[in-house]
Amino acid sequence: MKLLQSAMIHKKFTKQALILILVFAGLQATAQNEYSIFKSYERFKPDSTGTFYFGVDNVDFFKNNENKLERSIDYTITGTLFRPKVVYYPDPKLRMELGGHVLKYNGRNDYAHISPWFNVHYQPTDKIAVILGNLDADQNHFLPEQLYNPELFYTATPEAGLQAKYHSTRFSSDLWIDWQQMILPGDPYKERFVFGARTDLAILNANGAALSFPLTMYGLHEGGTIGTAAGLAKSFITVTPGLVFQKRLPGKLFTDWGLNTFFSLSTYPKDDVIFKQADGWGFFVNGTINSTFGGLSAAFWHGHLFYTPQGGPIFQSYTGTGTDWITNHVLIDLKYHYQHLIMKDTFFGFMFDYYYDTIRKVAVNSEGLYLIVNFGVNPKRKKYEVQ
Repeated sequence: MKLLQSAMIHKKFTKQALILILVFAGLQATAQNEYSIFKSYERFKPDSTGTFYFGVDNVDFFKNNENKLERSIDYTITGTLFRPKVVYYPDPKLRMELGGHVLKYNGRNDYAHISPWFNVHYQPTDKIAVILGNLDADQNHFLPEQLYNPELFYTATPEAGLQAKYHSTRFSSDLWIDWQQMILPGDPYKERFVFGARTDLAILNANGAALSFPLTMYGLHEGGTIGTAAGLAKSFITVTPGLVFQKRLPGKLFTDWGLNTFFSLSTYPKDDVIFKQADGWGFFVNGTINSTFGGLSAAFWHGHLFYTPQGGPIFQSYTGTGTDWITNHVLIDLKYHYQHLIMKDTFFGFMFDYYYDTIRKVAVNSEGLYLIVNFGVNPKRKKYEVQ
């Protein structure tokens, strides 16, 4: 009986997926996620030896989530992320940053977190970069929303650890370890780190059309042998291949379109009370049209026992309430995102996201406003553009 039910679900999913692919193939779309405005990491400038300046990265945000699903939270957050820093280029291939990172929510007297900011960026060639300390997490590492919750860009403690990046016209890669909690002998908690490896191979790039094959492995590990915390080590790993098509448009009103499809396989810890099954999967397809008035997107998601700890909550099959799992859920996602360039590296953005759970017949929406400012001031000059 279970095999028959599984076959029926798979057949139904396959039919839905084929229909959605055919529908979205006629839409106009772009980009693997709609959060291109989320960037504050300074671009490396190779001809800056001896340059010294003060920099500021700032994000002001207002985000409202109207949610009635058990696997996500209904809340409103508004606040400021402020990162003052000192930037110095001692060598044509090396940059150092030292400063602080402050997250303050409006309506609260305490701070969400205050932490130092330290970054060493080594660029041996124009294609290779090695980053130590705080990492480059711009645009959420280009991960789709089901793998990486976009709100982490401005609510999480800055990623820190090790990162290596490569970029050429045909191939790009981003490998990183975000070490969230280290342990020393006798500590009563487990070490915790997030790891990711994302590659993108260009298959076609001609006449304004581009087709690429992105492949992502993303996961989280909790464990360690020198601490005293009880329980087994846990690892969550998600592997996501995809296809991305993009096409530039010659007109002034509509700028580009494309189509993105991803299939994710997620695995969980063995012999765990909550994660009794071995794995899950999710299928995602979306299309977006970009214009001078913003971008519109439509997406389809089918998840089966899918879970990744840092993914968008609404896409997860595990609700976070004890042992409550959702075996299958199907979402329709509509988005409108607008961003306006005020001046170099300073953006104003607005977003509206709408999700409809087709199985539970429940609608969810969220709205947000963002002001992102990145600039630098050279003591010997009036202003230094930092990106």
